[in-house]
Amino acid sequence: MVHILPFTPDHFSTLSGWFGSDADVVQWGGPYVHFPLSDEQMTAMLDEGRSDPPMRLCWMAQDGDRLVGHVQIAFDWRNGNATLGRVAIAPDARGRGLAVPMLRLALASAFAFDAVERLELNVYAWNRPAIRSYERLGFVTEGIRLSSVRVGDARWDTAIMRMLRSEWTDSTPA
Repeated sequence: MVHILPFTPDHFSTLSGWFGSDADVVQWGGPYVHFPLSDEQMTAMLDEGRSDPPMRLCWMAQDGDRLVGHVQIAFDWRNGNATLGRVAIAPDARGRGLAVPMLRLALASAFAFDAVERLELNVYAWNRPAIRSYERLGFVTEGIRLSSVRVGDARWDTAIMRMLRSEWTDSTPA
C-alpha cells in the first residue's frame, strides 16, 4: 500500500537519481529546474514549505520499504488555488499503478485546506500516461499552450488541467 511522507534532505540522492538528462528534469519539474538536480534546487523547494501557511508541500511516496514516487503541491492562498506538480514515479516502479494512489493522497492533503477551491496542473501534452492518470482522478483539460517550453532544440506543448473542490468529492471512489 502506497503512503506519502514529507520530503526531506535524506531523500535528495534518491530523487535526483531518477533523472538522467536535462529533458528528464524538465519533464518532471518544469523549465526552471535543470540537470543535474542539485541539493540546492531541492533545498529551495523545501524552504517554500517553511512559511505559514506553506507555499509548497513536497512528499515522497513509499510502497513497503521502497521509495517509489515524489509529488509536490504549490499554493496560491490569495486566490484559493493549488498547483499539483513535480510528479515522478521511480523508473523501476513505473507501470505498477502507483501514480493514482500517490496522487489521491496528495489531492486529499491539498483539499484538506478549506481555502483551496481549485487544483490545477501543467503536463506536457505528449505525456499520455500522466494525462491518463490525471483524468482517472477527475482532472479536466482546459487548454493547451502550444510550443510553451524549449528543451534543447525541441518545443513542447503544455496541457493545462484542473479540478474544482466539488469535482474532487465526486472523483474519489473508495
